[in-house]
Amino acid sequence: MKYKCTILLLVIFFTTFAQERIRLNTVLFETDNISIYVKDIKDERKEKSLGNVDNSSGKQSTVILNPNASKAIQEFMDVSFPFSKEATPIYIKIKALEIQQSQSAINTVTTRAYAHLIFFEKEENSLKEIFNINHYEDQIFDISNTSGIFESHEKNVRATLEYCMQLFVKNYKENKTSEKDTLEFRASKEPISLATVPKLGKWFDIFTYKQLFSKNREGYNISYIGFSDSEDRFILPFVLSYSTYKIKPESLRNKGYKSVDYFALGAGFDGYFKMFPGVYVGLGIGVPIGVEVTRNTENRKRTNFLIGINAKQGIKLIPFKDFGIVMGANIFQQVQTSKVYKTDFGFELELGVNF
Repeated sequence: MKYKCTILLLVIFFTTFAQERIRLNTVLFETDNISIYVKDIKDERKEKSLGNVDNSSGKQSTVILNPNASKAIQEFMDVSFPFSKEATPIYIKIKALEIQQSQSAINTVTTRAYAHLIFFEKEENSLKEIFNINHYEDQIFDISNTSGIFESHEKNVRATLEYCMQLFVKNYKENKTSEKDTLEFRASKEPISLATVPKLGKWFDIFTYKQLFSKNREGYNISYIGFSDSEDRFILPFVLSYSTYKIKPESLRNKGYKSVDYFALGAGFDGYFKMFPGVYVGLGIGVPIGVEVTRNTENRKRTNFLIGINAKQGIKLIPFKDFGIVMGANIFQQVQTSKVYKTDFGFELELGVNF
């Protein structure tokens, strides 16, 4: 029994902390014929892995450069900047190097590699910082392309490193060929702090139930909402909805109808303005399409095609968790091809769940 428990724990451990090692393809890239070589690369990251992403089988894995980041990048640089006695040695410190992936639309995934590198030259017996750069590369894939998504991480890392190196070379060459007595190297831009490394947005899948209240109607709406909470202030979610409602009995008096029911599918435009994390102001224009079923006082039933346009404004609260309760409230205005009431306005209370 003891051995079975040990084996089980080992299986759980290796399943939970599965690792994938990737090797950088040592592809030659444009070097602008500059006489330098990379003498040493020091990895100063606290976390030595690239990050946690889905592997080619779709399972979560921790990705590590093989055999390690310093040696892998050294081999990558040596192909384009081989050692030469006449060349100037350059030293690099890795401040950040990571990969990410996140669902960015209902059917797509975005992958990203980010790097923050500092370049040095040796001056007497110490290293002098001459260039500081950060950069990231993105690719977008169909959500079903699991192998392409995983393979893109290696390509993104290479593209990011190549960009940083080429910009360094351009800057280095411009300063070396200048007529200044003192070289003044400059960074391409202020480096992003490690606390604010650009993150891909978290994807939300949300199901909501809305109870409708208006002067003449009562009913409900069921919706699916999917969106990526990007760094942009304005977000366009993917929305599918179904509504069913009826005219209140008191609103049918003197109208010649016994009952009026509506069934509609929602399509249109929804947008969220992110006020701050978890709180959104919603604006939308919709085109409900469906049927109106009327039954007159003589109990004669008739079905009419229904189309309209509605606008809504509201607020939505979405907890930043893998699972949480969503709440919201909207004011709406609507015009439609109804046989009974062609205009309506009111409000909705919304309750849902994100997962």
